[in-house]
This record gives sequence, structure tokens and C-alpha cells, in this order.
Amino acid sequence: MTRTTDSGPAELSAIRLPLFPYESNRLGDKVVVDREGLELVLDVEGMSAEAIQGLLARMDGTTSTEKLVAGGDDASTVEGFIVALDQHALLDDASHPEARSGLEVLLELEDLSADLERRIMYRNEFWEAMRERPEKVAPSVYYGFTIENYHFLHRESYFDSPVLSYQASTGARLIMNEFYREEYGHDELILRGLNAIGIRGEDLAETMPLPGTMAMCNALAYWAMTDPIFFFSTLGILEGNGVKEGEQDFFLDACDAHRLDPAFVGPVRAHARINRDGGHGNLTRAIFRQLPCIDAATVRRLRSRTYLFFDLYDAFYRGVYRHYSTTRTLLRRVSSI
Repeated sequence: MTRTTDSGPAELSAIRLPLFPYESNRLGDKVVVDREGLELVLDVEGMSAEAIQGLLARMDGTTSTEKLVAGGDDASTVEGFIVALDQHALLDDASHPEARSGLEVLLELEDLSADLERRIMYRNEFWEAMRERPEKVAPSVYYGFTIENYHFLHRESYFDSPVLSYQASTGARLIMNEFYREEYGHDELILRGLNAIGIRGEDLAETMPLPGTMAMCNALAYWAMTDPIFFFSTLGILEGNGVKEGEQDFFLDACDAHRLDPAFVGPVRAHARINRDGGHGNLTRAIFRQLPCIDAATVRRLRSRTYLFFDLYDAFYRGVYRHYSTTRTLLRRVSSI
């Protein structure tokens, strides 16, 4: 085995505490290693058999790569040898990956989310209007937001179902399955409010969600299938983790300020109450408590995707306001295309 590489130092940086887990033996002027019945001969140009065995003995998982290289007669030869061992799957890395508890990571993500909500989402047209001048917002915006909420809830199985079999944590899987059971039928509850303004389920079946709504559904479905930990981190936000006990969300405050028909607002309020009383806003915390540790690379990925999530969430609200504040018809019927 004489393989070396020009990119040795770059590859070497990934090997922090090399551990050579096999016994080495001398065969004449060669070093022989038995790897589970496969005999390998280690022959490194520029290194004697004694030097090879001495270096292997030092690879016990307690000595850093830097010290191993510095302790050799020829640094480049030692570097190439260590890289070659790694390339041939003869080394383990005894270093402990940087990791933190799931809840600790989530608290960091919640701080980032709160900052993004304040700086981005709550400054878009929809939320500024709902907070500052709700009585002047066109009723069509209230109705349109509820229509899009129906479409979102109606498609919730797209993104919840992929994580129902989550294998990394039994506790997280059980929590998610209980949440899924509780969420079933919430679209029908929203539909009751829409019935009060003359919109039936048959009407909605013939309509298209706004592009921003479908973008959210598709992104969440993709993350649920490919990055379930990040998907879990979004659930508390979607379920209203900022609503405190005894309070209601800003949309319902705006509905009350506008004095909309109680027959329309009542089912929407009931849905929000179910989420609040069921502790759905704390869903993400409950799940992350079941995740014993999350490594540093995953944390970086979670933070990066949080920015993308809020970009999509912001586009969803902007889309609702821009479309429903100007449209003459609430329903975007497929037949009208």
C-alpha cells in the first residue's frame, strides 16, 4: 500500500484523533495487517518497517494528527501514509463530534426565528395592516386568508405523514403521531366558517391555492422527507408558539376589530383555541426534548434553512394580501383558466 496524494494536508484536516484498530505484524522487512481475514501489506516508501509499526502504535485515538506528523522524520511521508490509511478504511476517528442537546439547539433556533419574524415577516403588508389598521383591511383579505388556511390544512397530510414513521426517536415519533391524530379534520372546522360566507367544500375542490401557499406545502413536504429535524423545528411556528395562554392571535384580534360576522369568525376562533389548549405551539419543544444530541454540522444546516423558511412564510402572507385585496372574486377556479 503505497498510495499518497497531493491533496494530503486538506484531507488530513478531517482526521483529528486517528485510531488504528488492528494488530500489525512483521513479515521480513514488511508490515502485515490482518483486517478480518484480509491480509494487507503496508509498504511505505521512505519509511522502515520499524517506523511504520511505531507510527501505527501511536495511532491509539489519544494523539492528534498534528503531533503524529510533527513526530515523524518526514512530515509529507507521514501525512501521505495517514491519508492512505483513511482512504483504505483502516482508521477510525476517536474524536467526539461537537454536539448539543436538542432543546439547547431549539432555543437558539427560536431566537433566530423571533428575530426573523420581527425584521421580516411582521413588516410585510399583511401583518402591518392587520396590526395597525385592521378595520380598514378589505373583508376579502380576511376571507382569502381563511381560504388559503383551508387549502394548507387540507394538504397537511402531504408534509405530516412522512415523519409519522420517524425512526431516530421513539418519543418524537409518538408525539408526532398524537399531533397528527389531533389535527385530523381541522380543515373541516375552517370550512364551517367559509360556509357562513357562502363557500362550500365543492367550491374549494374546484379552486387553486395561491402559489405562495403551494410553495409552503411543497417545501414542508420536501423537508419532512429529507430533513425531518428541520421540519420539526417549523411546527411550533406554524402552530402559533408566540400565542400565550389566555390570548388569541393577531388575526382574530383583527377580525374582532373589523366586527366580522361571528358565524365566520367562530369556527376560526375554535380552531385557534384547539391549537392553544392542546399546546400545539409547544409541539416543537416537546419533540426536541426527545432528541438527545444534535451535531454542529446539523445546527448550521438548521440555521441556514430557517432563513429560507421565513422567506417562504413571508411570501405566503404577502401573496395573500396582494391577491385578495385586489381581486373581485374570492375563488380561483380551475375552470376559469
